[in-house]
Amino acid sequence: MDLPTDVLRTFVTASDTGNFTDTAAIIHRTQSAVTMQIKRLEELIGCSLFQREGRKMKLTPEGQNLLWYARRIIKIHDEAVAVMRKPELTGRVRLGAPDDYAERLLPILLSRFGETYPQVQVEVFCRSDTGMMQLLNAGELDILIHGDSEVPRRGEIICRDQLVWVTSAKHFAHDQEPLPLAVYGSDCIYHNWAIKSLEGANRNYRFAYSSPSTTGILAAVRSGLAVTVAARSALPDDFRILDRSDGFPELPSIVITIIKASHQLSQAAESLATYVAESLKEVIN
Repeated sequence: MDLPTDVLRTFVTASDTGNFTDTAAIIHRTQSAVTMQIKRLEELIGCSLFQREGRKMKLTPEGQNLLWYARRIIKIHDEAVAVMRKPELTGRVRLGAPDDYAERLLPILLSRFGETYPQVQVEVFCRSDTGMMQLLNAGELDILIHGDSEVPRRGEIICRDQLVWVTSAKHFAHDQEPLPLAVYGSDCIYHNWAIKSLEGANRNYRFAYSSPSTTGILAAVRSGLAVTVAARSALPDDFRILDRSDGFPELPSIVITIIKASHQLSQAAESLATYVAESLKEVIN
């Protein structure tokens, strides 16, 4: 029995999106083609992979088991292709990323790529989500790591990352009334979700600290000046996560997407997009 990598890719995407319609849009096939691929895979392995729960498709226990192997198979396949093309890759790649990911995760994600392709120059840009999308649309980026609460119509869904409330492990800013907040600019989705969540819970708050950078925000929280919202995977170890038991409302998860520029990408850019996608899956999941 052989498991075709293209069918496994469809299966992994379907497990990430939770429905075949979004999967079809992402892999540029019809919904019926996606359904046929999943059915083919189920026939090959002899069991059901999905079960319907309302409007969503949930993995069966067998589907959960296969997902782990499918990600590994695709990763090894793509790495093999990349290594065989290694002598050809040179040039410059412009990568956009959220500020919090750039500070903590990107050094980890890019280190292995740099070892494999030492002749490729990677330039990293960090701004707000709105600013990043503008750069991508203007052709000033090749690849963008994008986070949003909704499943996008553009790009490849990589994984989900949970947003959490965080405070200093040594201070008690979270007990203050009104709650002191450290926030990014108003165009940041973290800022908007924090306010919406607190207002929905009728929790009083005040803006105690503002900064356009994650370094500045975390410095304020670490010093006990405020509480903030952060992606769980990008959070340093010396912070405390707050939950409902602390009186904090639940926050949404972020859909992490790799979006490529509309212009023709170089092989170096395509390889970097693959490396970043697979590394994010490993680190966040």
